[in-house]
Amino acid sequence: MKLFIILAAIAACLNANPVKYRVEDLSEVINNPRYLVYETEDGFFEIEDLYNATAEAEAEVFATEDDVSFYFFNRNNLNGVEIKESQLNNIIALTGFSVNKQTLVVIHGWKNSVESPVNDQIKTAALRNNDINVIVVDWSKIASKIYVTAQGSVLKVGNYVGDFLLKLDNVLNHSLSRVTIVGHSLGAHISGNAGARTGGLIDTIIGLDPAGPLFTEKNINNRLDPTDGRYVHVIHTNDRVLGFGIKMGHLDYYPNGGSSQPGCGLDVAGSCAHSRAYIYYAESLSSNRFLSRLCSSYSDYTNGRCASNTASYMGSFPITQSAQGDYYLTTNSASPYAQG
Repeated sequence: MKLFIILAAIAACLNANPVKYRVEDLSEVINNPRYLVYETEDGFFEIEDLYNATAEAEAEVFATEDDVSFYFFNRNNLNGVEIKESQLNNIIALTGFSVNKQTLVVIHGWKNSVESPVNDQIKTAALRNNDINVIVVDWSKIASKIYVTAQGSVLKVGNYVGDFLLKLDNVLNHSLSRVTIVGHSLGAHISGNAGARTGGLIDTIIGLDPAGPLFTEKNINNRLDPTDGRYVHVIHTNDRVLGFGIKMGHLDYYPNGGSSQPGCGLDVAGSCAHSRAYIYYAESLSSNRFLSRLCSSYSDYTNGRCASNTASYMGSFPITQSAQGDYYLTTNSASPYAQG
C-alpha cells in the first residue's frame, strides 16, 4: 500500500507542472520501467510517468519548418547560418555549402537544442580535423516537450530530415553517398528514420547511445536498425537505462561493457554515461585512438580472451566500414578517454 500511495502521488504531480526531486526521493521509481528519471542541469531530477503521459503525445504525422531548422557550418563559417527547408535552393550563396565535400549531419536528443554540448563538441572537433560541411539539425521545439511526445515524433522528424537530404541530392546534386549522419539518444533514431526515408542510401549513420524508453526490439519502423544506411555504426554507453541494450548496427561498440562508464560516480539517472557516447565520439574525431576488439562479451574481453581478435577503432571520420559485429574496449575515467 505504501508503494502505491507514493507512486500515485508522483503521478499526480507529473500531471501538473514538473516537480524537481532529490536523489533520495527516487528509490521507488528508479528501476521502474513506468517512470523515466531525468537529471536536470542544476543537479535535481524530474520524473515522467510514461504510462499516463502517453495520451498527451501529439498526433501530427508530418513535421514542418516551424519544427525543424538546419544550421550550416564549415571552416570559414564557424558561427553557423540557420536555414529553413524553403531556403534550400539558396544555401550555397547563404552558407558557403560545398556540394563536392563530405557532409556530417548532427542530430541532438531529448531536451537539447542547437546550442547543446553534443552539437558543439562534435561540430568543433569535426571541423578542426576535416574540411567538410557540417549541418546541425535543431528540432528543439519538439525535443523540449515531454519525453512521450518527443519519442513519438522521431519518425516525422526523421522523415523531414530525410526529405531535406534528398532535396540536397536532387536539387544541388549533393550525393547521399557523401553524407554521414550522427545522432545522440532520440537523435540516433531520427538519424535512422532519415536514412530509411532515403531508401538506405546514406553512406554512414552513427548512433550514439540510441534511446531506450518506449522503443521495442521488434518494431524497427521508428528506430535505428542496420537497414537504414549503407553502414550503421553504434556506440552503446548506457544500455538498459537511457540507452537501448540491443544490437542496432552493422557494428556495435560497447565501451566499458556499454552500460555504465568510469568516472560517472553514482549516476542514478544514467545521464553521465548516456552523454559519454557523444563525448567519446567527439574525442575520436581528434585522436582516433579508441582501439577495440571483436568479442562475444565484455567478460571475455576483460579476461583477455579476445586480445588477438580483429581490431577496430571506435568513431573517427570518415568511418572505416570494413568491420562488423560486436566490439569491446575500455576507456579512462577522465579526458582523454581513449587508451589505444
